[in-house]
Amino acid sequence: MKNFQEEKITPDQLREKIKSFYKEDEWHFITINGTDTGKSIEVKYFFAKYGKKEPVYALSLEIDYDQTLPSITDLIPSAWIAEEELYDLLGVKVEKAKGGIFLEPDSPKAPLRKSFQPKEK
Repeated sequence: MKNFQEEKITPDQLREKIKSFYKEDEWHFITINGTDTGKSIEVKYFFAKYGKKEPVYALSLEIDYDQTLPSITDLIPSAWIAEEELYDLLGVKVEKAKGGIFLEPDSPKAPLRKSFQPKEK
């Protein structure tokens, strides 16, 4: 895709990779997207340059269901909401994420996982 550039990394590379390019006055952190592939969780971190017609840049990684991701909130404070969303909706463990932002305490856990089975009424 012409307007999209993706770089595959490992979870261990995430923080250093962001540190290597991200400057808050040059880059806009867009969001974090998680997808349950049925075998693992694919997580993508999206960025765009302010005022530039350059491709959206994504850092893409895969984690096992029980793996913990490092938080990036000390690098990008606004990422806290996307990290909480991963935690609540996909059950992705993220350092510093507490959960309970998107779902009530009595809600089903990780409803966007492929293994999720809604309760029958």
